[in-house]
Amino acid sequence: MKLGSFSCFYKKNRGLAVIEFTIVSTVLLIALFAIMEFARFVFSLQMLNEVTRKSARLASVCYVTEQGNIPGLASITAVAPSGYEPSMLSIDYLDGSGQLIDTAIFNSGSATVEQVDEQFEKIRFVRTKIENFSFGFSLLSNLLGSVVTPNFETIVPAESLGIYRPIGEMESVPSGSTSCL
Repeated sequence: MKLGSFSCFYKKNRGLAVIEFTIVSTVLLIALFAIMEFARFVFSLQMLNEVTRKSARLASVCYVTEQGNIPGLASITAVAPSGYEPSMLSIDYLDGSGQLIDTAIFNSGSATVEQVDEQFEKIRFVRTKIENFSFGFSLLSNLLGSVVTPNFETIVPAESLGIYRPIGEMESVPSGSTSCL
């Protein structure tokens, strides 16, 4: 074998190695970024679940009149993923059979204390839902676009709702108006 032919063979192999490295590294980098994006997506799903859990907990111990303030609280928005808007979170109060209770009476100035207490005594569960949240993939947005996540929902038993709650007793339920937030 001549020295000149070895040099030509080495140069061809060196060029082939660069092409192989480029192909393999491109595939590996795309796979690495896809794994990172998927991990970020799963993390966002968990944070949405945490938002519904925290807001349900707050709604079950705070006054019913605070229902509109809970979605925008700093303790809720701090754990929410980017893209979360307080308008995506809804808080509902349910009776023992899971039927929605109209809470407009609690903010009505024309309702009597007896009417408010009657509605209040029906509340047994608090439900929070996040709807229409869309997750935007940042690194692979051209390939994957944005994904609308499933709706998240948490239902917890109503606890004090901001005041002492004598369930099953003959005492009347006191009507409170101060904030717990």
